[in-house]
Amino acid sequence: MEQQGSYRADDSSVTEKRKEDHINICLQQHVESQIGPGFDDIFLIHQSVPEVDFSQISTEVTLFGKTLDAPLLVEGMTGGTARAKSLNETMATVCQRLKLGMGVGSQRAMIEDHALSYSYSVRESAPDILLIGNLGLPQFIMGYTGVEAEQAITTIGADVLAIHLNPLQEAVQPEGDCNFESGVKVLRSLKKEIDVPIIAKETGGGMCREVAKRLSFLDGLDVGGLGGTSFSAVEYYRNTEEDREIAAQFWNWGMPTAVSIVECAGARALIASGGIRTGIDMAKAIALGADCCGLALPALKAAVEKEGTLEEMLTRMIKELKIAMFLCGCKTLDHLKRTPVVITGKTREFLKERGVKTELYAQR
Repeated sequence: MEQQGSYRADDSSVTEKRKEDHINICLQQHVESQIGPGFDDIFLIHQSVPEVDFSQISTEVTLFGKTLDAPLLVEGMTGGTARAKSLNETMATVCQRLKLGMGVGSQRAMIEDHALSYSYSVRESAPDILLIGNLGLPQFIMGYTGVEAEQAITTIGADVLAIHLNPLQEAVQPEGDCNFESGVKVLRSLKKEIDVPIIAKETGGGMCREVAKRLSFLDGLDVGGLGGTSFSAVEYYRNTEEDREIAAQFWNWGMPTAVSIVECAGARALIASGGIRTGIDMAKAIALGADCCGLALPALKAAVEKEGTLEEMLTRMIKELKIAMFLCGCKTLDHLKRTPVVITGKTREFLKERGVKTELYAQR
């Protein structure tokens, strides 16, 4: 890959402290967007005679060559600390048991200090799951190459590498890296160097169709929409008093998740994340065009309590998804993707202004 700049690694202790700060803030403070993901505007059509045997409904999906029992990923959140190691192992163990997918948090910390690799390594607990590695686009712009990407992948045995796009977080972060110039060019080069699938993952700002089109050469997109955790909110708690006001202004910035799903429809693989909280949210996301759903903050909070709490939450969500499919008369996820869905309210207004013929979804 063509070098885009001279990468300067932070002191690994600074990165490690930032990771620990992020965990504590997410667990102790209110960090969710004050604007919802848009699923309240989405209505699935109830079938009083579903013509489906509930026991025969399948929530199975194949994603990046691996079969999941449900279209659900525990999203990448943490790594780089001893506490993160424990949380990642808990989440991986539950995902292995339920046959779901999982991502790890940004692996920048282990690139800067290989001794921190242990905190991301979960294959011993979860040898079979779909596992997604994670590095940030700014680091590649500033000098990371396929070497660092391969290190992130091989060290943890990842099946996929997510390149996270977090311009909002970087812009309000005290130590943020705000150079996103030539980002698409960098991703094109990386794609040629790496054999495993590469996806782009937003982190709470959502994704528009213009970006989706420019990134269509990638193997998938994770929309990371507005409506869940706001990383401007997270950084609000880390900022000085002067900069907190700026972070607060961007607390609700972005493209809602429901809008982002519609705008990014057509991606090779489309993951819906950002405010996914129930199986009904999952059903609506898939009906809008997503292939799989991801959640982060609720899983983190459940994992802190105990393994059983996380398993119960994920199991409940899968059951809710199955009931929603039953009530729509859908036996498979492919059928759910074709079921009628009515888009109302601000989500409809937003999409209409963007030129989307929302009535076509209702007339499927």
